[in-house]
Amino acid sequence: MKKIVVAILCIMAMMTILTVSAEARDRCLVFGLLPAEDPRVMIDRFTPMKNFLEKEIGQCIELFAATDYAGIIEAMRVKKVDFAFFGPLSYVKASERANAVAFATGVDKHGKSGYHSYMVATPEVAKKLGITIPLEGQKGLEIIREKLNNHRRAFTFTFTDIASTSGFGVPRYYMHLVGIVPEKVFRRVGFVGSHDAAALVVHNNIIHMASVYDRAYHTLIDRGRITSDSVVIIWKSPRIPGEPFAYRGDLDPKTRDLLKKAIVRVPKDLTGYADMVGHRLADDSEYNVIRDMNRVLAGLR
Repeated sequence: MKKIVVAILCIMAMMTILTVSAEARDRCLVFGLLPAEDPRVMIDRFTPMKNFLEKEIGQCIELFAATDYAGIIEAMRVKKVDFAFFGPLSYVKASERANAVAFATGVDKHGKSGYHSYMVATPEVAKKLGITIPLEGQKGLEIIREKLNNHRRAFTFTFTDIASTSGFGVPRYYMHLVGIVPEKVFRRVGFVGSHDAAALVVHNNIIHMASVYDRAYHTLIDRGRITSDSVVIIWKSPRIPGEPFAYRGDLDPKTRDLLKKAIVRVPKDLTGYADMVGHRLADDSEYNVIRDMNRVLAGLR
């Protein structure tokens, strides 16, 4: 009798293992997208890439775009997102809170990764500040600080999201380096949530100045939603490490390997952004410079 019971239990255990394996195989992976632009726009952008990855890894993939950066981090933390396209700062936060692990980043036609933060202004403000071409880096922002001192609390300013690298982290960090305290320099300081919203509030003369992601800015120009005359670039940051693709650290090893192999084969016309022509593998250590920056920012709050 005992042998029969043991045999039945073994069969039940095997059936459970087979069921779990089938469920794991049939479940769609969830690909999270940070809302650099309107979430619907982000989903449209990355759908061709998603379709390619599905065929490469042999598993269905669903796209998920939250309405703010914290939403993507939280979704990965509670395991509703398996891998995601992050900004460097949101990735650092996700690595701390959601066990995210960077595995790839995009490259341009020169084989370089990375992008820039822009500080933009209405044409009237750019004229008052006497800026006709973008000033660059720390030295450029020092010049802007002196110009703003002659117009203290005359202008309004907006960041995008507190977890955005180009929309908050990098411009705020460089403001700190040159001695700009936004709340003392500007009449009002706020957040608008996305980069297209930041550019559009300047375009519509609702806010005088904003920090934006360079790719979002140029995309809006290409689509005719703003012009370089209506939203003037007055500052350009040093190069920021490329936006990472990261998976959950507890994602099964086979799926992680499949994603790594697939993403470097994504054709250049399916990469999500026009100036990304491909991807290379990346690792967590590339974002230590952002961790250092984030520690400085944490001390400012």
